[in-house]
Amino acid sequence: MLNVVGTVLRSHAGGYQVFVSEHNTTYFCQARRRIKKEGFSILTGDRVELDEVNSEAKTAVISARLDRRNLLSRPPVANVDQAIIVQAVHQPEWSPLVCDRYLVHFLLELGSIPPVLVFNKCDLASAERLTALRSIYEPLGYFVTFVSAKTQDGLENLVEMMRGKVSVMAGPSGVGKSSLLNSLVPGFNLRTGIMENETGVGRHTTTHSELYNIGTLEKYFGLGEGLDSWVADTPGFNILELKHPEPAEVVWQFPEILSLAHDCKFLNCLHLGEIGCHVLKNIGQISPGRFASYCAIVADAQAEYKLRKDTSQKVEVNVKTVVAAKKTKQIIKLTSKDRATSRRRDNQLIETEDDDNFDDLEEDLDDFAQFEDVENEDDSLKPQDDLQDEEQSGMRAQIIEDSAVDLHSRHQLDQDERQERNLNKTLGLPATNEEVVDSVLRKKNTYKDRLARRNQQKESAE
Repeated sequence: MLNVVGTVLRSHAGGYQVFVSEHNTTYFCQARRRIKKEGFSILTGDRVELDEVNSEAKTAVISARLDRRNLLSRPPVANVDQAIIVQAVHQPEWSPLVCDRYLVHFLLELGSIPPVLVFNKCDLASAERLTALRSIYEPLGYFVTFVSAKTQDGLENLVEMMRGKVSVMAGPSGVGKSSLLNSLVPGFNLRTGIMENETGVGRHTTTHSELYNIGTLEKYFGLGEGLDSWVADTPGFNILELKHPEPAEVVWQFPEILSLAHDCKFLNCLHLGEIGCHVLKNIGQISPGRFASYCAIVADAQAEYKLRKDTSQKVEVNVKTVVAAKKTKQIIKLTSKDRATSRRRDNQLIETEDDDNFDDLEEDLDDFAQFEDVENEDDSLKPQDDLQDEEQSGMRAQIIEDSAVDLHSRHQLDQDERQERNLNKTLGLPATNEEVVDSVLRKKNTYKDRLARRNQQKESAE
């Protein structure tokens, strides 16, 4: 049988429930081991290919997972068209911070798809209360609707909004997500809980994410047949599990603050008390509850960023840590082509060249000494008186000394040229003539002293 494509309705440890619209049948499936080895996860809402389909036993094998259009990390649902954030007006009491956290989370998850706000249990609130809630979010571009799962008020608007789309219902525990689905489609009979009157907090009744096909719900409200509609009922989760943006990116999730932030004095202004903040100067244009939520979310984002930074095992190879004014800072390392040659390295090169030049000079002096010994042997064969020997010895010593000085001067001039090039490269300034002359004289005196000590050693040895 040819492969067929279906939608994963539920993912659990024992397998997957996959709905195939062509057969109008739900199959219990297992995934091939190859998919698990390749690291592909299969979640609620995924589109998958099936083979080995058994229509009688209603079983099949998942052979491949198709590409996802999007993915929610919390709740884990794939290929979503819109997110419906369900809030309760009362029981539990509506919290602007919790509502804004859910808005920020789904704006980060779905990007350009704005979430929908559904306020349940509207039968417990006054008309003034509902009007105040609508005036906060509708001017910001959010779609707001009020419903009641108990009296079924406003369900027509919710049905129209969900028609032909894959929607995911998310919100805190106890706001009535499962109760809304039971009201939308009679016969669902999803498990629901009872609100704790003492604490005002709901219990986790839904324990897994599951996608429901509600394509025939239009007939229950006299709207006529329409496209297939899907909705995912998800477990309630804590606000600590919501996605955290970077501190500087929080303002992008608050359009009323972003419109004022363009005129701030500093580009990295967080609008929490900085100098020249245009947002704080026009704080009256922002809802107090929304601005309080913004400040709380920025504080949490800063704490989360610091925690990630402190616990990160990543090592920056292009950054080094230095201590300046009792503070630790990280600076960027320069590459070899951007770094200037260090003075220590230049000095090492100069010392190495000096040692090489001195070794050459030592060899030349040894040659002069050998020449002196040969001359002494030749002169010993000639008959000369003592006075002539002393005069000739003095002349030979003077010749050797003058030759050594001339040789040293020649080596020293070559060395000074190299030193001048190194200095020009390091300091950008040429060496003066006085410095060159002083260096030559200093080296000359050094070599004279060494030559004198060598002559003394030879005389003492004779």
